Amino acid sequence: MGFLTPLFLVGLSALAIPVLIHLIQRERKRVVEFPSLMFVRRIPYQSVRRRRIRHWALLMLRAAAVALIVLAFARPFFRRDAAVIAATGGAREVVILLDQSASMGYGDHWQKARDAARAVVSGLGRDDKATLVLFSRNAEENMRATSDRSRLAAAINTAKVGSGATRYGPALKLAESILSRSPVKRREAVLISDFQKTGWSGSEDAKFPDGMTLTTASVASPSTANLSVPSVSFGRAAFSGQERVTVTAGLSNKGDEPLKDIPVVLTVDGHDIETARAAVAPHASASVAFAPFTLVGANVRGSIHAGSDPLPADNAFHFVLSPSEPVSIVIVDGLDRSDASLFLAKALAIGTRPVFQIDVTSASRVSPPTFDKRSVVVLNDTPFPPGSGGALKRFVERGGGVLVVAGDHTTLPTGSTSEADLFPGRLAGSIDRTSAHSGSLGFLDYSHPVFEVFKAPRSGDFSAAHVFRYRALEAGPNDRVLARFDDGAVAAVEKKAGLGRVIVWTSTLDDTSTDIAVKPVFLPLVHQLVRYLAHYEAATSWFTVGQVLDLTARARTRAARIVVSPSGERTTQAGMGEGTEGLLELNDQGIYEIRGTGASGGRPEAIISLRWIRARS
Repeated sequence: MGFLTPLFLVGLSALAIPVLIHLIQRERKRVVEFPSLMFVRRIPYQSVRRRRIRHWALLMLRAAAVALIVLAFARPFFRRDAAVIAATGGAREVVILLDQSASMGYGDHWQKARDAARAVVSGLGRDDKATLVLFSRNAEENMRATSDRSRLAAAINTAKVGSGATRYGPALKLAESILSRSPVKRREAVLISDFQKTGWSGSEDAKFPDGMTLTTASVASPSTANLSVPSVSFGRAAFSGQERVTVTAGLSNKGDEPLKDIPVVLTVDGHDIETARAAVAPHASASVAFAPFTLVGANVRGSIHAGSDPLPADNAFHFVLSPSEPVSIVIVDGLDRSDASLFLAKALAIGTRPVFQIDVTSASRVSPPTFDKRSVVVLNDTPFPPGSGGALKRFVERGGGVLVVAGDHTTLPTGSTSEADLFPGRLAGSIDRTSAHSGSLGFLDYSHPVFEVFKAPRSGDFSAAHVFRYRALEAGPNDRVLARFDDGAVAAVEKKAGLGRVIVWTSTLDDTSTDIAVKPVFLPLVHQLVRYLAHYEAATSWFTVGQVLDLTARARTRAARIVVSPSGERTTQAGMGEGTEGLLELNDQGIYEIRGTGASGGRPEAIISLRWIRARS
């Protein structure tokens, strides 16, 4: 027999109270009248016989009452082995919740956790069944309910620590679901973890109904020594026509002892190029900057390794770098003025992320090679370039973007030709607002990527721009209207063709028909239009565990791709347009490679670096 709260047994000392009550000296209750007490001295009356216990039955009842109260508070229970329990209480349904989050890799936590799981399995009775659930940020049934101890032990032996963060909610909800389906009366969940505080937010709403019990087994250790690399930043600069990168690593010491002379190693493409030394105070942070190095190509792998401690997973930070690629733009002018594209070209020249590479030509000089190696073509208030319809259509279908700035001189193909189908709606005559009140932008589609950055308050006032002249346009049923003027006329409309996009802006982007070019919103508007048409996305040097990546957005072709995980596992992802096979869930810390199915050797078409979000507490 044992006690849940044995300290209450100290209360057994209260058994002396009934004994004292029975031995206490009490005065006689009968009063004897006496004529005068002034000559009488009060003397205590003692009797040896009165101090003897005379009511033994009453004493025993009182002592038993005190003892029962003390035992009730001590909460006694009887220990019985599995065989006795199975014989007296029936079969059990047990769910073993084994934490495999990254923090379990600290010291001997994982070994202790598996030992605890094996102990639960060895304690199962003949008719008992157990389910093994492995969890980190999500929970999964690794071994369904079985009474085969050897299968359960094998599943425990093959389980490995993952890279995910700790989340207790999904595991407890899965355990409750499994136990609620069991027909047996004795149902129990055993939670084995190091019990990170960050794993429980308080909003999980995980509750076990009556008849289910939860037993916990902690494998945490009192040691908190840990050094991690939580962040890495990059500074880029051009030098002699090449891009040089300066890497700065952030360090964090979560332990109680200072760390001195810690080696921090920068590795690039498998070569250690520099080792720095760092010191970090207890519960503090520090940073280390490395000398610049030159990016020699795309998808350069890099990593930071700092010191060594019981949790090696967060001592490394992996990343991938590629040189910044400019967005190539050709602006086609139809006017003889030398400053026809002045505002547009100046606004794009200011861009640094990305850098816009701009060429200006006239409509008469446009030929099919004009669109080669371009990301965006801007038809700036110009008649449609003769003989370029087919080349422009192929350019868009392959992923290019076209921005039509529709001024008074703009013409587009008409009729039922394939070139005419490339552009949204039907362009009509000009609307003059100079005689009355000038127009303004009255509606913007803030859900569209072009205008999404202007959604927040005080992020851009388009109503301050005056529009004096614009072209009428009737949008088609498959076109998306992005903006309208205050009278309801279309200001911007988009149409998608193949992999590319076409946007028509129904006024000019200079100072001839509007003053938007001198308003604060002009520069970010032009940048957003070109970024969107060019499918530009800022290069991501790393992702975090648990993210889902859309591989179709990174693919160069529609063909299938091979994904090589950090552990070396190879999986084939279907090509674009084939369901959700293009989605890749990132679960392992390290470097993922994406290759074409026919590629062999050389650099892969994409490399993804995955880091673990530190969640120890």
